[in-house]
Amino acid sequence: MIDFIKDINIISSYHTKSKQYAKIQSRKTNGFILKQSGVSEYIINDKNITLSENKMIFLPKGSDYQYTSSPDGMYTSINFDASIDNLEPRVYSLEDFRDVNFIHESFSYLFKFGSITDKYKCLSVFYELLSYISRIENLNRLEKNKYHIIEPAVEYLKTHIFDLNLKIDNLHRLCCISDTYFRNLFIARFNVTPQEYVISKRISQAKSILESGDFDSIEEVSKLVGYKDPLYFSKSFKKMYGFSPSSVIK
Repeated sequence: MIDFIKDINIISSYHTKSKQYAKIQSRKTNGFILKQSGVSEYIINDKNITLSENKMIFLPKGSDYQYTSSPDGMYTSINFDASIDNLEPRVYSLEDFRDVNFIHESFSYLFKFGSITDKYKCLSVFYELLSYISRIENLNRLEKNKYHIIEPAVEYLKTHIFDLNLKIDNLHRLCCISDTYFRNLFIARFNVTPQEYVISKRISQAKSILESGDFDSIEEVSKLVGYKDPLYFSKSFKKMYGFSPSSVIK
């Protein structure tokens, strides 16, 4: 679907709590619904679709649907006009989309009230989102066997990504391939290098920990997410979010 999209115009965006029930007839625009929390059950064309945390659904213009949502549901909606071939609802996982937090926390506000620079930032992130899901669709069309090669490393990262002694340069050995080939396959699948992937996951987790208010020591939090050097952790945090981790402490 995304490979054949053009003439894009973002119309509106909002971040809000999900209604517990809604029925939509002839949707006015195309839209992405990005689920931040809770679970929603959609009924579209007599099909049941579950939308949970870190998942996104594409709802085409003119579609009819209804949904029910859990009371704790929060989501971000991005509504747009565009020329799109093969209009049909689709669900995507945003687990590895590095700007998902920006969309939930800043996109809607900056698109409505930000400066022209902020609006360009929103447009840039929107195109990054299109690029991300286009890559997912291309992977689904391509032969997937070659990506199975790096699964041992991907599975290892899922359980060891916050380890203080994680050696990124050794991941290729888990797959019995060269480091260069491993990096090429990893980038093709996740659109980031292994190091960028690890940093994004660690810093995002650190922000969640800091926002919880359970810890007030930068050094302690940095170790929890895999950094031995709190100064390097702080620099990485500020590079990703634009502000220091100390400013998040409640």
